Amino acid sequence: MRFSDVQQKEIIEAGNGRFIGYIIDAEVCEKTGNIIAFLVAEPKKFMSFMQNEEHVRKVPITDILVVGKDVILVREES
Repeated sequence: MRFSDVQQKEIIEAGNGRFIGYIIDAEVCEKTGNIIAFLVAEPKKFMSFMQNEEHVRKVPITDILVVGKDVILVREES
């Protein structure tokens, strides 16, 4: 699977069904070249369009439960 394909999938928390956002980048291990985590841009709140800061959440690859056709299910953030 290509990274561009993964970027188009919605990231959803499996426990509560909350939409987290979309993958914007990946963290890669320098030694092995394996993906360690995905960086997910959280959806902007209503009044945050005036602010330029983007909230990014780091989702470890071990927290991914299922990669489906349109969504990726992840464990809830503790």
